[in-house]
Amino acid sequence: MKKLLYISVLLLVMTGCQSQKKLVSVDKETNEFTMKKGQACEIQFRTNASTGFWWQWVNQDDITIVESDGDRYESTAPQGMVGASSLRYWKFVAKEKGTQTLKFVYARDKVDEAIKTREVTITVK
Repeated sequence: MKKLLYISVLLLVMTGCQSQKKLVSVDKETNEFTMKKGQACEIQFRTNASTGFWWQWVNQDDITIVESDGDRYESTAPQGMVGASSLRYWKFVAKEKGTQTLKFVYARDKVDEAIKTREVTITVK
């Protein structure tokens, strides 16, 4: 059962984003992906809220080519386990052509206390 869970999580990480018709993959080295207008995707982050740090999308006011369709958490720990990591997903829908970079920080309340950053460049065709 653990092997099946591990394979499922690995497949989610490898695919990065998906639409109803076609999978859109995030390039692991460049953090870039391309999608078509109207297509949806999810970006995945590993997080551990018990540490007081969480991933935050910090430049949403600057982004015009996609819009957020919400975010969600998924526990990867056995039931009842406290302090384990989980996965956070942001869902985006492409709304107009162009290229922009989404910026995320792993921080408590203030961006200047970020201990990790991640930038994901999206191209909508």
